[in-house]
Amino acid sequence: MNRLAPDRYAASQAAAQAQNAYLDAIAGLEVPKAMISAAEEHQKETMRQDLEDVCQRVVTEYEIEKDALFDGSTVSLKCYGSLRTGFATHSSDMDLVLTSPNCNPHLSSTESDIPRLLEKALLELGFGARLLTRTRMPLIKFCEKPAPELAARLQEERIKWENQKAVPSKKLAKKTVDEAVNGSNVPETMDEKATPIDRADALKDDTLEGEVSLEDVADDLKDIDETSSPPMLQLPERVNEPQSSQNPGFGNREVGSEALIDKESSQPNDETEKPEAAISAPGRPRPKKESADVHKEKPLAPPVVKERREAVLSNDELVRLYKLAMKEGWFEPGERTTILAFCRAVEDGSPDDQVAERRAQLLSLPDVLNRYRPPPDHLLDYPKDGVGVQCDIIFSNPLAIHNSAMLRCYNLSDPRVKPMVLFVKAWAKRRKINSPYHGTLSSYGYVLMVLHYLINVAKPAICLNLQHIEMAMRDTSAENTQIIEGYNVRFWRDEAMIRQWAMQGHITPDRQSTVGSLLRGFFQYFAAPSGGFSWAMEVLSLRTPGGILTKQQKQWIAAKTEVLDPVKAGEKGQEVRQRYLFAIEDPFETNHNIARTVVHNGIVAIRDEFRRANRLIQQAANTNVTEDLFAEAAAKDDLNYRYFGPRPRPNVAKVPVQATKAV
Repeated sequence: MNRLAPDRYAASQAAAQAQNAYLDAIAGLEVPKAMISAAEEHQKETMRQDLEDVCQRVVTEYEIEKDALFDGSTVSLKCYGSLRTGFATHSSDMDLVLTSPNCNPHLSSTESDIPRLLEKALLELGFGARLLTRTRMPLIKFCEKPAPELAARLQEERIKWENQKAVPSKKLAKKTVDEAVNGSNVPETMDEKATPIDRADALKDDTLEGEVSLEDVADDLKDIDETSSPPMLQLPERVNEPQSSQNPGFGNREVGSEALIDKESSQPNDETEKPEAAISAPGRPRPKKESADVHKEKPLAPPVVKERREAVLSNDELVRLYKLAMKEGWFEPGERTTILAFCRAVEDGSPDDQVAERRAQLLSLPDVLNRYRPPPDHLLDYPKDGVGVQCDIIFSNPLAIHNSAMLRCYNLSDPRVKPMVLFVKAWAKRRKINSPYHGTLSSYGYVLMVLHYLINVAKPAICLNLQHIEMAMRDTSAENTQIIEGYNVRFWRDEAMIRQWAMQGHITPDRQSTVGSLLRGFFQYFAAPSGGFSWAMEVLSLRTPGGILTKQQKQWIAAKTEVLDPVKAGEKGQEVRQRYLFAIEDPFETNHNIARTVVHNGIVAIRDEFRRANRLIQQAANTNVTEDLFAEAAAKDDLNYRYFGPRPRPNVAKVPVQATKAV
């Protein structure tokens, strides 16, 4: 595909110059405001040093009990991310990684007690600290000066976890069914590293009071060897919920969480595609096979009947919930007609008998409303301001350190890189498309988008590909030739030489293009309906010559759930939902999609914002810009949250994969 070149974006040279001037003027205003100050950098570095002292004390006190010769000086708390790369904006969180190569078990191991001990030490010192273990990798969310109410809630959460250590968890209590049916060897108590209620826990545990959770029953089923096939162990049917194949989300599917597998697609083609139940976790005891007579003697207890919400909620509340369910994709067209008739009757003030008749008809529909879960209250989240320095502390992630070092080298390779990155980051934040927790893209993703453009699209290129130039191949230092977790981390990392080449003009012959002209090309490239980036078909790949792979090449064509971490006997591994609506390959960890957090509504919002920006830039050619490019967008809903659980699959005929890629 022929990529758009900067001189083709505008109809005339005069128009291009006007657009460049428009963006240069905005950059002159917005980039200085976005840039972190020297005073703020100093404040955060001082905080890092203080935290490093705490980490060294905690780790040394713990490890020296096992090894009297343990050297605490090997414990370090290193900065990575935007403060290390030079792309930090005002009020950016600090990203830190705790390293201690001599710890046993390793800091990143699920067996390590260090994360919990560090959380406790920080709380005792009056800081805000909260360990999250349901994230892609465990991390501590830290704040320097929590308000008294927030500090109390964090302490309560820690005490709650400590009190739960010797209490059977909900899932282990359910395992008594497994023991009765299969003779499974299940631990009697909850593991000492049970997680606190973080964002993911809140979504999972906020079930309706008194309701039998079919997700829990399904989890039991997944823990059983498929070859044993116990005849009496099956999902109970939900009362008043017809399992019609005409209803998406109900017909021919297990009811429950995203982790449940559609029956039609649950037959694996090879070992790597087997559902979780077919692949035992390391050390997990295999369930014993028993005769059918044993199962008949110990049948499952009948499910508790949950009253339908239509019988107890007000008309106005039913209207709100049914509209919300339809917005999330529930109900077939005929069922929606019944719902809309009821909604109109309520909203138009129809006679009571007509409203009652329409309401009674709702009982013939699938019982979707009992799936409703209100969003979590986020009482443990930190406010954006007023709590001092904030940071995330992760545990032994060498890839992140190498990644930050490479982005820093790109920053040094041309003076236009940093203002362009800061412009795009500030714009994305202002337009509310910079929140991976809410279904859009991280700042790191936007940095890679900018670098892709400067390396592979701008003509001539502004930056060299640091992973492929000859200088990277010549560097045979131990740091540059090592393999980290199976990944090659080689790149040209000589900062002094890169600075020298940049000053001498050896990196790019283009010394004339302004930041504004490069931004014009950047927004056009990602907004163009043709000739630019194909969101539906392509993967941004910084390491690849040309910068583009296809989703087919990567096999990133359908969302899937992966277990990332090894587990102990009796435990489940951490599950991560991998989405590929938008695909950005990590430069080193090549099986990781940086944009996996982007949901459907998220990618729609991102593309719409690029198109809006490009439209405003085009208007600048006529000095008739109708809106502020950096206008604060209205706050978007949490695009990643589903009030009624996973969105149902539509009942449509299967079509070739290529035809389903359009966003």
